[in-house]
Amino acid sequence: MRRGREIAILFVAVVVGYVLAVVLAPGVVAPSPTPDPGKRTVADSSTTTSDMGSFPTTTTPQAEVFLVWSTGGLTSDLVEGLEERFDELSVVRGDAVELDADEGWVVPLDAVAIDPGSHRAFDPEGSLTALRPGGVALSATSAAFRGLDVGDEMVIEGINYEVATITPDDVVGAAEVVFDQSDSTSPVVTDRYALISTDLARTEFEDVVRSMYEGPAPLRIRSRGESPWLRHGDAVLPQIFIKTALGEFAYSNLSGSEFSQDPSFVEANIVTAEVPILGQIQCHETVVDMLDGAMGQLVEEGLAHLVDPAGFAGCWNPRYISPTTGRSSGISRHAWGAAVDLNAASNPVGSAGTQDPRLVEIMLQWGFTWGGDWLVPDAMHFEYGIAP
Repeated sequence: MRRGREIAILFVAVVVGYVLAVVLAPGVVAPSPTPDPGKRTVADSSTTTSDMGSFPTTTTPQAEVFLVWSTGGLTSDLVEGLEERFDELSVVRGDAVELDADEGWVVPLDAVAIDPGSHRAFDPEGSLTALRPGGVALSATSAAFRGLDVGDEMVIEGINYEVATITPDDVVGAAEVVFDQSDSTSPVVTDRYALISTDLARTEFEDVVRSMYEGPAPLRIRSRGESPWLRHGDAVLPQIFIKTALGEFAYSNLSGSEFSQDPSFVEANIVTAEVPILGQIQCHETVVDMLDGAMGQLVEEGLAHLVDPAGFAGCWNPRYISPTTGRSSGISRHAWGAAVDLNAASNPVGSAGTQDPRLVEIMLQWGFTWGGDWLVPDAMHFEYGIAP
């Protein structure tokens, strides 16, 4: 009897162990389905760490991880100061790069370049240790979106790169492609942001870092829990999530900040529609539904006067982000027809603006994010912001 009971216990333990091994086995995570656009509760309208992922634990559990970034990139003096002051530091470069497509067309990619050694403190699984010159890493969502795996190849700006590894989104700020900083062929050159692990208190850390900075643009410092993604442009969805929600396009004939967009993307996604208050607009069809709901709610609540139809400055516009300082960090959300500019005349870029909080709240409820909270405020600007 006793022996039979021992065998039964051993059998149960084996079964439980097998189930846990299957459940916890690592693998590439496919992108989450895109939520249907529609009015959201006030609680849902703000993006939280649980919505979009949390930053992984570092090698120093008692330490805090901070993000430091500035519009246009970090200054060389600040980078040198950070390198002298902090041991656990990763300076991440970031730029828009181009994936070669057919017949002269290219696809915009959100790219970063890291030093795998210094980034190890922020890569707890060591997923980037395989990154090397001549190869690239892909974030998990980027790899799933493209159907690529380790050993596959990508031609980026005329150079062939092998996919060396696939890394969790959080490790690289959900960038689409990651280069090794030591790779002389890497097209990513701008020092965009720094990740720092330190046991300094928040106020002391901020005082130390700001004392090093004399750049032309404001400096933003964030810690885990304060921002969904610890990367530059931390207030908006990373580009890969815009693509999974709204599609990807190729472009050609880049002239200044504007380009010619693949007609097949435009035909499939950009629509002309009538919405309350604004009248006829051209936007991505998903964003039209969101904007129609928000403007309709303003009318229903007697708040239509909060939006001046003459102040509508457009939605779909295929172009790069206009740089405030330094080099542009990528493609404008307007290129997807995923952003709208409201009450433009009284809300110029760089100003606090005059948007009524009731308008902002309703736009947030319908899935938009607001540029008024950006490092360089753009109070007229609302863009698609539904987290996957």
